[in-house]
Amino acid sequence: MKKFQKLNLFPLGSIKAEGFLKDQLLRGKDGMAGHLMELEPEMIAEPYVKDTHVKAWSQEEQMGWQAEISGNFWSGYIMHAYALGDEEMIKRATKWVDDMLKQQKPDGYLGTFRQEGAPIHADFNSSGNTCAYRGLIAFYEATKRQDVLDALHRAMLWFCENWAGDNKTSYSGSAIVEPMVKVYFLTGDERLKDFATDYLEYVPKHDIFKNSYKAMLEEDLKYFSTHAAGLAHSVRYPALVYTATGNEDYLKASVKRIDEALKKNTHLSGGAACVAEYIAPIASTTEHEYCSFTFYTQSYACMAYITGNPKYGDLMENVFYNAAQGARKKDERAIAYLTAPNQIYATQHSSSSSADVQVYAPCYKVACCPVNSVLIVPEFIRSMMHRDDENNVYVMAYGPCTLDFEGISITEKTLYPFRNKVNFEINSDKKFALNLKIPGWAKSYKVLLNDEEINLNATNNFVTIEKEWKKGDKVSISFKAEIEVIHIDDTDFADKHPLAIRYGALLYSYHIPENWKEIEGSPMTPMPEDWHWYSVFPHYEEADVPDFQERLGLRRQQFSWNFAVDENLSPADIEIEEIPENGYVWENPMIKLHTHCYKSTLMNAPYQLLTHEPFGKYQEVTDKMPLTLVPYGCTNLRITYFHLADLKNRK
Repeated sequence: MKKFQKLNLFPLGSIKAEGFLKDQLLRGKDGMAGHLMELEPEMIAEPYVKDTHVKAWSQEEQMGWQAEISGNFWSGYIMHAYALGDEEMIKRATKWVDDMLKQQKPDGYLGTFRQEGAPIHADFNSSGNTCAYRGLIAFYEATKRQDVLDALHRAMLWFCENWAGDNKTSYSGSAIVEPMVKVYFLTGDERLKDFATDYLEYVPKHDIFKNSYKAMLEEDLKYFSTHAAGLAHSVRYPALVYTATGNEDYLKASVKRIDEALKKNTHLSGGAACVAEYIAPIASTTEHEYCSFTFYTQSYACMAYITGNPKYGDLMENVFYNAAQGARKKDERAIAYLTAPNQIYATQHSSSSSADVQVYAPCYKVACCPVNSVLIVPEFIRSMMHRDDENNVYVMAYGPCTLDFEGISITEKTLYPFRNKVNFEINSDKKFALNLKIPGWAKSYKVLLNDEEINLNATNNFVTIEKEWKKGDKVSISFKAEIEVIHIDDTDFADKHPLAIRYGALLYSYHIPENWKEIEGSPMTPMPEDWHWYSVFPHYEEADVPDFQERLGLRRQQFSWNFAVDENLSPADIEIEEIPENGYVWENPMIKLHTHCYKSTLMNAPYQLLTHEPFGKYQEVTDKMPLTLVPYGCTNLRITYFHLADLKNRK
């Protein structure tokens, strides 16, 4: 059986978190990752959702999003347990797997508890159940339990029989090709490969959402053609089928659509721009849905091992270290369903999409985002290093971790992306090649082997050290970064072309002071003690005058976010301040950028509730002021796309 891919993921559990990534997993265990099954007992702790309405969500007939919420949660929980190496979590994950296997029907069906007479061709039977299959496959990788693989194999054959021909769905049902291909490689059963190929050829005949591989090859990306988060995971399916078939068109389709999405639909933070959750242009206030962060992380990880191209590792870092962190409460007990680059408010009324979706909450009346916030952290960790068929190691994304696989033991110590140096300690007496990614933003690099500089030329953006390693060998690599001032192309939306600032792997924002307020009654989902929904308001001091209207008029002077920047701002105008580590990195920024801006009092209404695009391309400005920026991921309210000052008419 031939695999048409350059690299492979290490089995789950081979890579464990260290440093601040371990801190985040530990916070997650005490937060949503460890408690969502208690907050959503009708949805998660069954062990799998029933196709019935969820009373906690609504007094009306509100379906429970079928299998998606439960499957994604437990997949994330399983990966979290093994990335942390937590025996308590592993025990609980094992119980869920055991309970799942007991639910398998005699005909092989494994998934949501379908009620008698429920349609077998409903979309959730494929897309929803696939979420759980990902977790079961990962659990098999970690344990090699044959009964898990046997159950997955029977489940795939159920689809081969019952979803043959036109018995398929065209929106997200094609998600089933992912476990189909994975189980094909584990079993060698050609029926699974044939089914996955047949599904890929079915979708173009029913391409309502422009998500078929032929649309990816032949058509440009269309706004509102499909769910933005749906695009984030559907882009990898053709490439996955390529790994089993070698059909180059499948791979080209995935590569082309990802490249188009990056140009037309992806914020600098890595999040997919959306309006009412559908594909939209880039602009300072177009939102991104949390689950898109997870789906793109998964897709980039797949493309990294399929192609061996480290640019996908850069993309993993971008979305994980920027967009995904900027939408999380730093204690890991709430996330925002929708966020934006410029976010002055995160309240029940601040989204232009619908009520409540920008608040910070541990669970919403949706399947996707809270559980995917549990999934993304361990998904990123397990995808940081890849291997080839000879077990040479490829570092695709940087962060503190330990790899332990078949006699290869490597500890990665780093504060990357807050610092641009990464240290490796080799704890192996074995010969293998260590391939280190050169990020696309790096202007140069320096490699040390046992504290001595070595000259290495990069090949395909990797530098390679191949040797007979000895325990205690040390490797370090450092990268030279330069500040980038980027003009945002928002032509298809506001046409204001604001500025943004990057340095290394991080995007920078002005951090708006935050005022967190608990929402009484926790809309839609009742909360137990110590769990809350939150509205986040910008903090400012009211003007000290007695008259209300006077105070209202002066309020805009108090808004710290009412500023604009010189459109000719240069990297030379920006200073870098590195700060010693002082607690959790997402709460206490380790790096800040300092530059200047201009007061622009009239950019926002005195008592608005939404984060509006300011009117006009250039903003009236007065005083020159200092401006301090922090990593996007250290914020929850922020200005990231900086609007332009009218310096010609400055008052």
